[in-house]
Amino acid sequence: MIEIRAVAESDRENIKNLWKACFSDTDEAVELFLNSYYEFGFIACEGDELMAMLFLLPAKVNGREARYLYAAAVDEKFRGLGILHGLLQGALASTSAELCVTLPADEGLYDYYRGLGFKPVTSNKATLTRAEAAAIAKPYELTELVVDGYCGIRSRCLKRDFLFFGNAMIDYAFKYNELYGAKVIKSNYGYAIAEERGGVCYVSELISADENAPYLLTDLLSAFESDTFVFHLSPEQKFIKSEPERFAMIKYLTTYKPETVYVGLTLD
Repeated sequence: MIEIRAVAESDRENIKNLWKACFSDTDEAVELFLNSYYEFGFIACEGDELMAMLFLLPAKVNGREARYLYAAAVDEKFRGLGILHGLLQGALASTSAELCVTLPADEGLYDYYRGLGFKPVTSNKATLTRAEAAAIAKPYELTELVVDGYCGIRSRCLKRDFLFFGNAMIDYAFKYNELYGAKVIKSNYGYAIAEERGGVCYVSELISADENAPYLLTDLLSAFESDTFVFHLSPEQKFIKSEPERFAMIKYLTTYKPETVYVGLTLD
């Protein structure tokens, strides 16, 4: 009989083995996550055999309880049996969440999650040449950081309809991205997470008030030699023109149904 339950410490080695079989994360990245968020895991198992796992990270949307679905995986020999669907239903039933948000790892999974009751939500995307970014950027004098955590700045800049994470999750996201070669630019105005791939700088999140964003652009231009900069932004951010595109997926668990929710800080 299949058992669905929260993780126990005795499951840790099996979870690590399934993680390594399904994802391309390094040992260091897996340990970083499990040491930070192991308690939010759920598994489907039969006896001592781990069949599937997922993690529901705590978050909020406009003050309402939400979960970010992460590291959902099924052992290869149990795929196609609906086990993950049952696991997700059981795991969410044990929470008080009104929304569940996830970022599919690849294009093919959007249809899969649609079958689980998720709907696509958009994020905004903007592309600037280096010259265009330089025309907006403003130099400033570097000063000693006095920000204890970026949760407050993120909340003030995004205002509403975004997936809220506390400082611990933001710090974790910084460390996770740095493990994979991204640079985290921090200032008293906010932060930016960016990495260069194929000569293009991808800015997965830039958090700052619009009037201060040009200062972070100066830092990005200094940190990267890229000729093109691609930004993932909230609709709230107007310092550059951006257009909506499909990004994450959301599952409504109650009658509360915001039209769209900005995700950001994804751990793809």
